[in-house]
Amino acid sequence: MLIGAIFSSFLIVIETANSCITKSSVTSNLPTSTANLITSKIETFRGKLIYKEIPPVMSVQAYLGEEFFLITNSQPVSRLVLRPTEKVSREKLQSLHEQAVEITAVYHAGTRPVSNEVTCPLDADRQCMLQGAGYQVLSIKVLSQL
Repeated sequence: MLIGAIFSSFLIVIETANSCITKSSVTSNLPTSTANLITSKIETFRGKLIYKEIPPVMSVQAYLGEEFFLITNSQPVSRLVLRPTEKVSREKLQSLHEQAVEITAVYHAGTRPVSNEVTCPLDADRQCMLQGAGYQVLSIKVLSQL
């Protein structure tokens, strides 16, 4: 139990150091579905798509599942977490690594599992960290340059 508490504290420190910029801090306990996508604001972004493979080990990165990012040219430069959808698959996003793209996406705040039901990294309030937050990609277009 003591080892678990130490590991959770370690993961919190790592996540704080590796946090990324997003446009929303709203949390949601709703499951991801097409119905939820319809009620959110659809936004368009341009930038460079980055794919970062998640190592197959227990880590905050693996828990969060953040492997696709869009580096925007807006000021200040931001790094948006992208999530595949039924319309734009994981394989499609992987194939566009390092390319300039324009995406339409909708923000999903993620969900928070109940900490006594799953093993998860904890936030400062000793609750499971949010999981699945990011922009769900509805369409993607390759640009010749930014």
